[in-house]
Amino acid sequence: MKRVLGLLVSCLSLVILAGTPTEALQKSETVAIVNGTAITRARVHLHLQSQGLPQDQWAQWEDQALEQLIDRTLIQELLDSRKVSAPSATLDRQLALLEQALKGSETPEETLHKLGMTREQLQRELALPLAWKRYVRQVVTEPQITDYFEKHRAELDGTKRQVAQIFLKIPPDAPEEDVNAALGRLQLYRQQVVNGEQTFAQLAQAHSQAPSAAQGGDMGTFAFTGQMPAVIARQAFATPVEGLSQPFRSSFGVHLLQVTREVPGQLSLEDARREILDHFAEELWNQNVARLRKTARIVRP
Repeated sequence: MKRVLGLLVSCLSLVILAGTPTEALQKSETVAIVNGTAITRARVHLHLQSQGLPQDQWAQWEDQALEQLIDRTLIQELLDSRKVSAPSATLDRQLALLEQALKGSETPEETLHKLGMTREQLQRELALPLAWKRYVRQVVTEPQITDYFEKHRAELDGTKRQVAQIFLKIPPDAPEEDVNAALGRLQLYRQQVVNGEQTFAQLAQAHSQAPSAAQGGDMGTFAFTGQMPAVIARQAFATPVEGLSQPFRSSFGVHLLQVTREVPGQLSLEDARREILDHFAEELWNQNVARLRKTARIVRP
């Protein structure tokens, strides 16, 4: 949701460059009605274009985009019912930035017209993430923030872990028996380390298919976010220092990790506050969408 402004700028800029609206964007038939609020195909296509998807891929992603717009409609209803709106100064600033970015041979209104969108609709698209952020700050308490920080301190305070891995390549579409066989090999290697038969480094040098094999599997140090794929970081930080993970699969293959040491982080709760609130924003969004969908009247004509 943070990227809404940038995505809308990109989307509207594409329309300016195109010069004329595509046939798909001109379509305005209703594809869903959520508690009386219509969602048009034009809005679905605008959403797809704002994600940077080329038009020849729209058809395969239309259903997912529609579900996302249904979710947004339900969240907007929740915010309206709680009388939570976007901060006017922030919203005005974003609108001004967007209109400045759209300056060219056409007025912003003309560009929006090509998309079948009014200025009021654009304002609501920009307002939703701002209002949601305000709502999250209203409902998430300081004790919740503190408790989350304490439970996830190593993930939030800049702590780094030095990790080694044994990696076996497995194609994403590999048969289940091949995946299980590879996981079984890693389980065997793990047991050899536990039994003291071989060191992790020896096994990594002999069997790992990652570039780090020559270094005994050593991947260096990394923090919880920003450096490693999330699936690897989660396993690394869930494994005790000087311990071994269980074998696990990623989109790359199968992995076995050894955490060799930890470098404590120095970031405070205040440093991590935005990331913590982002966590609660996503969690609350998903919880509310699941709850609201149970009673919503959603019609797909």
